[in-house]
Amino acid sequence: MKGTTMTTPTTDSPARIRRIYDGYAGLYADSLVTDAAALLDAYLATAEQHGQDRKAADEEGWLALAAAEAVSKKHSRPKTERVASELHELLAHVRTALTAEGLTVVSTPVRMGVAVAPVPGGPVWGTGPGGLAVALYSDSGWQLSTNSTRSTVHSIYAPVTEAGAAEVAQLVHGVLRGDVADPFRRNR
Repeated sequence: MKGTTMTTPTTDSPARIRRIYDGYAGLYADSLVTDAAALLDAYLATAEQHGQDRKAADEEGWLALAAAEAVSKKHSRPKTERVASELHELLAHVRTALTAEGLTVVSTPVRMGVAVAPVPGGPVWGTGPGGLAVALYSDSGWQLSTNSTRSTVHSIYAPVTEAGAAEVAQLVHGVLRGDVADPFRRNR
């Protein structure tokens, strides 16, 4: 709308968005939380412009859920399929970011993936070489699996950019350390 701008998230909005994302199996970059919180605040401001009380407008949480879903959907798959050169460049960015996090890049059976070794004292999965693999395909966003031939795959919702690769590396490092909820554990 003319004259409206995206607002800076309120203190409450990022926490509300984070609670929604924490209930899902995927991993969500901080930049998505920030974007979704700003969208939620814009929804609430629009409700207020139409005579609605901000709290009452989202009493059931539907606006927060809509903001969280809209932003994550934007990062779940590309509008057009990526070409091989773009994939290789993005995977090089994530490899560099994982190394910058202090992680050891190892070989992986995961197609179009970059794997890292487990960290001492961190969680382990299965009987394979261990660690995690990040993959990216022509028609997907970032994907996380255990570094094995057969694994459950979870989405990592982050921009598919060099900056997004850095956020992915931070999330992967957090899972390996046990600081970020492990998407492979049923009782997350």
